[in-house]
Amino acid sequence: MAELQTWQATSLLELRFISDAQIAPNGEHIAFVETWIEETVGKNGPRKPDYRSAIMLIQADGGTPQRMTFSVSGRDSSPRWSPDGSKLAFISTRDAGVAQLFVLDLSRGGEAQQLTSLGYGVAEINWRPDSQALTFISRGAKAKDQAHVESLRDEKIIERLPFKFDGVGYLQPEYAQIWLVELGQAPRQITDQAFDHADPAWSPDGSELAFITVSRAELEHTRQADMYLLNVDSGTSRCLTNALGPVYHPTWSPDGSQIAYIGHDQQLGNASNEALWCVSRAGGDARLLSVGFEHGLENSIISDSRIGRFPYRPYWRDNGIYCLATRAARTRAYRYSDGSMHELTPEDNPSISGYSQSLNKRTAFTAGTATQLECLYMGDADGSINVLYDPNASLLANIQTIEPERFTYNSFDGLEIEGWAIKPVGFTEGQQYPSLLYIHGGPHSAYGHNFMHEFQVLAAAGYGVIYTNPRGGTGYGQRFRSLVRQDFGGDDYRDLMAAADLAESWDWIDSKHMGVLGGSYGGYMTNWIISHTDRFAAANTQRCISNLMSFFGTSDIGPYFAEDEFGGKPWADIDKFMERSPIRYVNSINTPLLILHSDEDHRCPVEQAEQLYTALKVLDKPVRFVRFPREGHELSRSGEPLHRIARIEYILDWFGHYLQGHNLTPADQFRRSVAGEWKSNQ
Repeated sequence: MAELQTWQATSLLELRFISDAQIAPNGEHIAFVETWIEETVGKNGPRKPDYRSAIMLIQADGGTPQRMTFSVSGRDSSPRWSPDGSKLAFISTRDAGVAQLFVLDLSRGGEAQQLTSLGYGVAEINWRPDSQALTFISRGAKAKDQAHVESLRDEKIIERLPFKFDGVGYLQPEYAQIWLVELGQAPRQITDQAFDHADPAWSPDGSELAFITVSRAELEHTRQADMYLLNVDSGTSRCLTNALGPVYHPTWSPDGSQIAYIGHDQQLGNASNEALWCVSRAGGDARLLSVGFEHGLENSIISDSRIGRFPYRPYWRDNGIYCLATRAARTRAYRYSDGSMHELTPEDNPSISGYSQSLNKRTAFTAGTATQLECLYMGDADGSINVLYDPNASLLANIQTIEPERFTYNSFDGLEIEGWAIKPVGFTEGQQYPSLLYIHGGPHSAYGHNFMHEFQVLAAAGYGVIYTNPRGGTGYGQRFRSLVRQDFGGDDYRDLMAAADLAESWDWIDSKHMGVLGGSYGGYMTNWIISHTDRFAAANTQRCISNLMSFFGTSDIGPYFAEDEFGGKPWADIDKFMERSPIRYVNSINTPLLILHSDEDHRCPVEQAEQLYTALKVLDKPVRFVRFPREGHELSRSGEPLHRIARIEYILDWFGHYLQGHNLTPADQFRRSVAGEWKSNQ
């Protein structure tokens, strides 16, 4: 038997990713997106790896997937069946690189027909019930002279808040509106309010659209939004809710009299669990349906091995409302009926990332485990579940993947915390190993039963990987989630130190060679930890926060997130914000620190890393700062492939030096070594 390979940073290039599984209305076929990495030619000529994707089709009862789209460049995504099942709409960035709407007529075959050519592209496509038209979201067509003007004058005039979004950049003055395109006709804009529009959903009779938008200018920078109802013929709209909090995914009842949606009323601010609500089409107060349900209706389990969209919109059927929720480190399927939430998935079921449901209640979904990347599953109404497609089966059969070992522990106040440990490849009883405590972002997210490529790479490099869900994470009830609110660096710090204490008690852990790392909130906590203890031999902070004062005004979510999570406006209580800012304690940092940050991160802006690096350098502390151009907050999950590989290599190099005694690669050699590794794999 051939010796198994081990996971490497460059193993990323071999992975295939599936997403956005959409089952046909009759339940007989499933369309989905498959994404892979291949060599492309950049604008300036050099070849490098980049993502490609295509729409695939598979029979719901099994078989081999069939590729349906073959664009020579760009990516195809968002397949959506027409209600009569005869057509498949999708979005593609082929040709001009801007997302446009296409339709495949499955009854006739042939090439896909392009329906839009809008300068700002399209998103959120949705068929009208008669299968003869679609709605979508777009900022519209650029003026003919706009490119010429932009080449002469490129300054930005900002008069709105927010004025930027991570992954998008600085917002255009045009707002996202709802558009309608009848098959065979030109698209036309059907809303014109001076706010961004989202989530259009057709009424069963095709006469109205429920959609989400901000209702008042003073709410534009908050998460508060409202559901509106648009009469498509008259163009008039009316508000159905009253801006209690965020509103997502309107879903009509079969008879068209009610609209369910996901949202919350902000009783615990940003820490509130997403819940199931309902409002009458005729108007009146919205009603909370999932009363007493302790888990958020969302997929919040982290993975660095998912690419694409993973819809979790509810489906309203004659026997209830189907939805997803995260509980105890897994995202699971539920049905709301008879006034309560009923869990539909077995306790040890793979963690679901996204799903869709046919009219006869057959469900297509993508799901994964800690040792299995996302697969395509088929769930029948009788409760049976079958794997339809595993694009990484041959790779996983030839590579050594370590099963995480679950553990629980009681923190300082008795609160039970769940965690996992991945032992290093080649683990031998009686030996001790260096280890890494990895802290998740959020803070309202969670680690769990999802695959983490990076964790397997770290284990293959000889590290024990320890990861936990400290208070503030999702899946353990509303109270657990809210415990970190306005207490960053407080009891959550004690939870993490209790995890380190527990790990040090294991006989296979080398307590003198422990490292700590994390991204986003995990980056904040890494900064906080090393500014309050010297117990770790090295650290790595990624897309971090170091100064809560400047975060408020520079992050795309700063105004609402910081005011709620940190407890007010910074200028009203400077001492409060600085008391929980790691930069205040920079004199106490002695742990060698690797800082990784993206130049175009608008969630945790790069100035947060710059402040920390500059202070440490002035203080002559051991620090290295690596910046990634063209990347945002999602670098580790969807950044350029070479950047993702390089990021892991920098982490391995840093901890290899401080925890394993390797030579630290000089900065002037490192980029060449990573580029050379990519070239050698071709």
